[in-house]
Amino acid sequence: MTDAAIAAEREKDLGNALSLRIRVLRLARKLSLDALSSRSGLSKGTVVAIEQGKANPSIGVLCRLAAAFSISVTDLLGDPPEETSDNPILRTEPITLWKTKRGSEAKLEASISGRTMFEIWSWKISPGDVYRSEPHSHGTRELISVKSGSLNVTVGSETMVLKAGEAARLVADQPHAYAPAGRQLVSFTMAVLERGGQTSS
Repeated sequence: MTDAAIAAEREKDLGNALSLRIRVLRLARKLSLDALSSRSGLSKGTVVAIEQGKANPSIGVLCRLAAAFSISVTDLLGDPPEETSDNPILRTEPITLWKTKRGSEAKLEASISGRTMFEIWSWKISPGDVYRSEPHSHGTRELISVKSGSLNVTVGSETMVLKAGEAARLVADQPHAYAPAGRQLVSFTMAVLERGGQTSS
């Protein structure tokens, strides 16, 4: 089996597991499809399609669903290990949630769940690629630190260029996007602080 075939099979397995996971979480919390739609800010049709495995949700959609359940994206994708006094340090496995043919990728490195979710991401975006994100839940903030290259950050109608060694804080409950500001690949680290609840209106 080729690497591409293996990757496709893994993506299919992840999609099937996600569909079941969302349905189990929704039923465990006694939420109707309409209620989950309202909490997440997603249309009922989108929620149904995801539960039926007929949709490939973006990172933004996963963030909305995780916030609706008051869990992290990592926990949305699988049952989290328990933290105990006997096990105060838990190793995490990065999850690649966005990848392009040009070599761009976004990896969720680690996360913490609860009423307030905290996530750490590592990003690489190649020239020619743009990542556009839907609004996260109301009050979400992102912290970005550029490691190499230059990053073009757009939030709403505002745009800023960040060079290597520079950082910024973003209000992420509105449409935002990331892209290389030059002809070189840009790499950056992102921390996301998101509170459970509905998306901004």
